[in-house]
Amino acid sequence: MRRFAVLLAVLIASRADLAVPAQSLSSSPCDSSPLVVLSTTVWTSRGLLTNRDVVFRDGRVAAIEPAGSSKYPGVRRLEGSGNTLLPGLVDAHLHFVIPGGLPTKDGPRTDIEELTARQLLRSGVTSGRVHLATLDEAARLKKRSLDPCAAIPRLQVGGPGLSGALDKDFNNFQGVKSGEDAAAKIDRLRAAGAEWVAIHDADKFDAGILQSIATAARAAGLRIMAAGSTPQEIAAVLTIRPDTLDYFDRTAEPTYPQATLDLIKAQSDLILVPTPGVPYRTVEYLRNPGLLESPGNFESLDPPDRAFMLANARKDLAGAEGTRAQRVITSLPEKIRQLRRLLLPMAIGSDAGSPLQFPSGAIWWELEAWRSTGASHDDVLRAATDGGAAVLRVKDVGNLNLGSRADFVLYRGSVTTGPFELSRVIAVGKAGVVFKE
Repeated sequence: MRRFAVLLAVLIASRADLAVPAQSLSSSPCDSSPLVVLSTTVWTSRGLLTNRDVVFRDGRVAAIEPAGSSKYPGVRRLEGSGNTLLPGLVDAHLHFVIPGGLPTKDGPRTDIEELTARQLLRSGVTSGRVHLATLDEAARLKKRSLDPCAAIPRLQVGGPGLSGALDKDFNNFQGVKSGEDAAAKIDRLRAAGAEWVAIHDADKFDAGILQSIATAARAAGLRIMAAGSTPQEIAAVLTIRPDTLDYFDRTAEPTYPQATLDLIKAQSDLILVPTPGVPYRTVEYLRNPGLLESPGNFESLDPPDRAFMLANARKDLAGAEGTRAQRVITSLPEKIRQLRRLLLPMAIGSDAGSPLQFPSGAIWWELEAWRSTGASHDDVLRAATDGGAAVLRVKDVGNLNLGSRADFVLYRGSVTTGPFELSRVIAVGKAGVVFKE
């Protein structure tokens, strides 16, 4: 098995593309010298800025100027004419897991985190929020994501999820037996550097346990991600006023009950992260099985790993995952529209790492799933930028304002027409370092 290397392609040109030799990235030095994207259309949440030169310096947005108004001697140049410059995308619901798994002949694979990180970043995700990690994984991911040279999005992390449906503990999913057990588990999350705790099956906790988890989390400074897949789960978890409500009603009912919508609407400080991309993508695979073999799904994999992963993905598609997606998809458009009509803040969360939700391109499938329900291109992109930044409570990501992080996606053509597609991503920058395979 070859070791996965991350390539830094620094594109230098004077109105033309000249690639310098790619540089392997781990903790090695990388090129974050000043960079200008020339003659591009800049997407902002307030509208488009046409024919602009955008200058990045010291890892920040330094200037947005009319194209050609300044000279940039000795500065790296990236041609943007005819294309759109987006802020780096923020994915508010991630898992560092490979759908279908990888063969483990000699013990657990140590490259899954690296592979997932590369695929996410190559897709344009420059910031994100991770859930259901082990404590060790959460600590590793957070530390690595702070390295500006590492090919990984900037991350906030959550460790093992807490579930009311479990009576025993696993590495990344645990039950809670008492208030003391809740406090101990929250303390371990805090010690690992986690910012979030994920709560699942809230309606199945014993009396008082859910409140004990919330009290311990608030005292430790952790925020709460609440799963909301059924009206009963939503009603229970909203009693502790979570910070985000993730997923959507996945029951067979055609719409949300009005009582459930009223409960959600009453929490004005709640951010919704509905994740429709998983069933949407799965149903598209069922309609066109050839899409499952898209090269992007298996980027950086050797042939044996690709074959193993593809075989398992086909089993998922033919089995319970395919059946579940077909059941959910019929009510998905109206349920997402119902949530949007609540006018609460919303963020994009791809649920990358879930079955059939390969990290590479997951964010674009999520954007397209939203668009399929009638959301405008601009509304969807706002959820993937401003919305995600609101989840993270970070003001200098998800936008290209002066002084914000030098995180960007150069997207071929107009981003406000046609389907959202991974294939149109030309280059991705994080902190001024340009990543391109």
